[in-house]
Amino acid sequence: MIKEIKYNGYSANPSDYECADGDLATSIGVIPENGALKPILPPSEVLQLENGVSVIYIHETASYRHYIVQSGNDIHWIERNGDSLTSNNKIGYCYDIKSINAVGNTLLVFSADAINYYLWKSNNYISLGDHIPNIEISFGLRGKPRLYSMNDDSKSTFKITFDGIGEHNLFETWSESNQNKITSQIMAKVNKFLADQTVKKGRFALPFFVRYALRLYDGSLVGHSAPILMNPSTKTAPIVYWERASGKGSYTEAICDIMLVAASLDYKLLIDGNYDYNNLKQNWGDIVKSVDVFISKPIYTYDQNGLCKSFADTDNFDTKFIGTLDFSGYAASRKNDCILLPVNLDGSSMNTSSPSGKNSAFGNKYVEWIYSKLYDLYFSPNRKHPSTTIMLPEYSADKNKESLKDASQFYFLHSIELSDLTTSERKDIIVNDEYLQSLVSREVMTDDYLTHDKLCAEFSHTYNARLNLSGVKRELFGGFTAASMFSYLNSDTPSWQGPTKDNPSRVLSVSFPTFGYSVVETTVYIKEDGNVYGVSAASHNNYTGYFLSEERHPSDEDASNGTNGFLEKRSWGCYAFYPNINAFKMIIRDWKGAYEIKLMPHQFLNGAYAVLDYELERAPQTPTYPSTSHPATIEMPNKIYTSEVNNPFYFPILGINSVGTGKVLGISSAAKALSEGQFGQFPLYAFTTDGVWALEVSSTGTYSAKQPITRDVVMNPDSITQIDSSVLFATDRGIMHISGSATQCLSDSLNAEDLFSIADLPKANALIDIFNGKAGENEKATLSDITLLPFNDFLRECRMVYDYTNQHIIVYNPTVRYAYVFSLKSKLWGMMLSDIVNNVNSYPEALAMADGNRLVDFSTSSAETITALVVTRPFKMEEPDVFKTIDTIIQRGYFKPGHVAQVLYGSNDLFNWHTVWSSTDKYMRGFRGTPYKAFRIALICTLDRFESLLGFSTQFNPRMLNRLR
Repeated sequence: MIKEIKYNGYSANPSDYECADGDLATSIGVIPENGALKPILPPSEVLQLENGVSVIYIHETASYRHYIVQSGNDIHWIERNGDSLTSNNKIGYCYDIKSINAVGNTLLVFSADAINYYLWKSNNYISLGDHIPNIEISFGLRGKPRLYSMNDDSKSTFKITFDGIGEHNLFETWSESNQNKITSQIMAKVNKFLADQTVKKGRFALPFFVRYALRLYDGSLVGHSAPILMNPSTKTAPIVYWERASGKGSYTEAICDIMLVAASLDYKLLIDGNYDYNNLKQNWGDIVKSVDVFISKPIYTYDQNGLCKSFADTDNFDTKFIGTLDFSGYAASRKNDCILLPVNLDGSSMNTSSPSGKNSAFGNKYVEWIYSKLYDLYFSPNRKHPSTTIMLPEYSADKNKESLKDASQFYFLHSIELSDLTTSERKDIIVNDEYLQSLVSREVMTDDYLTHDKLCAEFSHTYNARLNLSGVKRELFGGFTAASMFSYLNSDTPSWQGPTKDNPSRVLSVSFPTFGYSVVETTVYIKEDGNVYGVSAASHNNYTGYFLSEERHPSDEDASNGTNGFLEKRSWGCYAFYPNINAFKMIIRDWKGAYEIKLMPHQFLNGAYAVLDYELERAPQTPTYPSTSHPATIEMPNKIYTSEVNNPFYFPILGINSVGTGKVLGISSAAKALSEGQFGQFPLYAFTTDGVWALEVSSTGTYSAKQPITRDVVMNPDSITQIDSSVLFATDRGIMHISGSATQCLSDSLNAEDLFSIADLPKANALIDIFNGKAGENEKATLSDITLLPFNDFLRECRMVYDYTNQHIIVYNPTVRYAYVFSLKSKLWGMMLSDIVNNVNSYPEALAMADGNRLVDFSTSSAETITALVVTRPFKMEEPDVFKTIDTIIQRGYFKPGHVAQVLYGSNDLFNWHTVWSSTDKYMRGFRGTPYKAFRIALICTLDRFESLLGFSTQFNPRMLNRLR
């Protein structure tokens, strides 16, 4: 009988008893395609590197192609120009490199604890560090006390009229009629004076917040500061006071005046060890375009729709201005203001000729100024201020505190160019006249979401110019220093000595006790994932103010009043903030002690805050210190972080997705839809411990976890491989192929408990010797090299190379000498000898590092021949239990004479095999012998590039057909 048997692909399942004739048990060097076994040619060599050097990434843009190589912990780049290579171009040093990725001209090196950024610029890679620099800026106020009667427009006080008030009732609450009548007159003047001196002049008289952030090249804002509370006034302002009331028989009119402090804003860059400052200016200029300053609307401390109540308010002059006094322009108007006497401690005159006033006695002292003292200094010849003021419709302290809590909208004010950042002097922010009138129509500041935290990731994937991260860890931000979180102070509360009752002619003097060198440290406690973490920030080497009060020695004035010292009421630093809603406590230390503040989640901002009373005696406390875990690094196991387009430095909150409840093990992209008519709807797959999830594109352009599409769990994230419109990954079931919403196991035929081994064949060593005699140097193998591991064990460390050109999937294990090759054309498996160490990104090329420090490309080959070793699975001629005698076998295919040698084996139990015959060419005939139930053929082939094996013809005779066996 004659039978034609075609060769199929490699398989291990079903069992040898059930397998089809023509299936292969070993197919080193060939793969079934187009109905025949085709040679798998060895890859072409791209680079030969020095010992210990390997290519780990290809960084390619339209302008260049760089081979990123690793030598120990050093990273270099190589560029190929024709046949020559540039070398010794060091990028940097990175310990424990996990992976490398790139977005545009930014190279990202992922280590165990950081993402290290390198920017290609001026023919070199510039190290940017592992985080956008945390820039801290101190903001302060420069105030000009203003009086309505000395204003250039009014130049006089103003008169109000009202219904008669009896002489003995002057300080009582007004009648309803008088409240309405007086309020309409007073508030018209107050509102106009306030507008004239602030919004029309680019200045501030009411509390407001400043917040700044780094503006990146794509317009994104990152590294937001704390909202910094600035206080031109701390209580009700402006102040309306009356000088005299008059009338016949009863009071019917009064002379009034208004006082406020109109302040401008200044800033100075804070530095700590110069690192962030220098790094920003030297290296980040292409990434960070400016530092943009935003402010809130003014926080009104009086009710614009309320009513004035009486002439008997006694505490309005207790409000404070926190900042320095601005004397610019005062030299020309000394006749209008009472600042002519010496105020320096040495009795010298104040330098009012300085254009900015910064060189005056007060011009560089940032303190808490009480309005009453400012009035005495500026506007009162006798150094006295009015004892009562008109009771404005002022808000309560609780209402004012509520207004501070609710402030969350910040509007663009000014861009500070990097070249204008200065650490040497305080610079003014010039606000043009009329700008503040349209403040609420300006750009609104985006909110911050943990951009201060430093990230690291186990897995990265780029898709559509976005960087996607999984296995993310966040290192918690240390917090804002007091110097940047609070408005600027550099001196203690001024000591004031002026005329007294006993000495009315005494000359006014003001002294400023300078703060000693004191580090103000903030420690914040955050509760996340069931743990408590503590982070700290110490102030820079700048005078920032004492946060705490201490008992002071009595001044002369105290002594005259019989007091023995006091605790100061502090207004500075009454708003604290940390950019994480899970923060619950802040402890602030200075040299006087420690103070504990309870933080609350902000209703509208991504952060936690505290508002302290403006007039609070902050005595040192004994705070409680929660036990904390260390270091302050938080794992985000089920999160996927997606960056902005073309911006790997910024991960907005909309780009952070929770996927399932387990751990995200890897990410891959897919180009096809999950169902017809939805092309591109689900571009990403997330591989988790819960299975594989599909991520869809939301209306905002970001991703959202849509649904789990399979419960298969990847056993080895390194095995995740994108192939055009689908993805492969290894599981306990085998190699899974996911396309759309359907998954299929490609390796069912490979997964078997009982593995074939060539060593089980008679004279296996001789077979290997013949193979090695024909093979090239890189093709030689030993029996142990091709002894198969259980397939699941092989998959646990497997990786895959996608050869787009040949449509092959090469599944290799770096610890194993052989690899499986899957043909996307035939959907069948072959095998090859493998010396692959690692594969390298370079679609559509199929690059990999091989033994000998070689970079090879599987998509091309310069070889003309390949030595193949093929062993068939048992073929039974469809009669597995019938004895058969074979007398002829002829190999069929397209190959030259002498390119195929063969050995025939026979067995009766599929376990014990015996050599039947052999041949050095395609013909094996002229032999007979003992009949066997099953046979194998071992082929040693030397195939040229275009040769192939189709199958074989066999002539056999069945024996004893009349008996059941």
